[in-house]
Amino acid sequence: MNEQKAINDVAYQSSTASNGLAAIGSKTLQVAVKLLPGIVLLIFWQWASGRLIKEIYVSKPTAVIARLYELLASGEIYPHLWVTGQELVLGYVIGVAGGVFAGYALGRSPRLARIFEPYVMAFYGIPKIALAPLFIIWFGIGIGSKVALASIMVFFLVFYNVFAGVRSVDRELVNLTLVMGANQRQLTYHVFLPAAAPFVMLGMRLAIPYSVIGVIGVIVGGFTSSVQGLGLFIHEASSTYDPAGVFAGIVILLGFVTIANLIAGAIERRLLRWRTFSGSGPIDA
Repeated sequence: MNEQKAINDVAYQSSTASNGLAAIGSKTLQVAVKLLPGIVLLIFWQWASGRLIKEIYVSKPTAVIARLYELLASGEIYPHLWVTGQELVLGYVIGVAGGVFAGYALGRSPRLARIFEPYVMAFYGIPKIALAPLFIIWFGIGIGSKVALASIMVFFLVFYNVFAGVRSVDRELVNLTLVMGANQRQLTYHVFLPAAAPFVMLGMRLAIPYSVIGVIGVIVGGFTSSVQGLGLFIHEASSTYDPAGVFAGIVILLGFVTIANLIAGAIERRLLRWRTFSGSGPIDA
C-alpha cells in the first residue's frame, strides 16, 4: 500500500512538473512569435538604410539607439519629457473627466440628449487642428494651449463611448431595480456605472494616443507653436535633417504610449474583474 502511494506521488509530481514546463514553453513560444515580426523589421531596416534608402532620409536603428543614448546621457531630452508629461497627464485627465460627466449626463437624460447632441456632433466635425490657432491666442504658446487641444480630442472619444454605454442599459433592468426600491444614487452605482464601465475603459484606451504627446493633439500643438516639449524636439530635428533624432523622438513617444496602455490595462483588469469571474472574457478560437 505504501509503495503504491509513493509511486502515485512520484507520478503526480512528474505530471505537475511536465505541465509546468509545457506551460513555460508555451508562453516562451508566444513571446517569441510576438517579437519575431519586430525583429525581422529591425533587421530589414538596418540592411535597407544606406542601400535602398539614403540614410539622410531613414537612419539605421543602430544610429537611433546611439542618438537615444546621447540624449539620455547628456540630459538634453529631460526638459522636453517633463513638459510633455505634464501636457499628457493634464490633457488626458481633463478630457476623460469631461467626457465621462457629459456622456453620463446626456445618456441618462433623453431630453438633454435631444437638445445638445446636434451641437456636440457639429463641434466634433470640426478638425481639431483648426482650433490650435485659437487655443494659442487664448492660452498662449505654453502648456495651456497643448492641454486644451489634447483635452478636446480625448473628450469626444470618451464622451461617445460613455454615452453609448449608458444608453445601452436594459430598460427592464432599470425598472426592476426601481421596483425593488432603489434610489437614483443606487441606480447609478449598481446599474448604470457597471453597465457603462466597459465602454468607459474602451474610450479611455482609444483616447491614449490622442493625449500621449498628442500623436495628433499635443504633438501637433508642439509643431504649431511651442516653447518646450517632444513635439518641438522632433520638429527641430526634422528642420536640421537629423533623422536619427526624429526617430529617437518617435521611439520615446512609443514608450509613452506603451506605458500608458499598460497602466490602462491594469486599471481595466481591476475595475472589470467581475467580467473574468462571470466567464465573459475573450474566447480563443
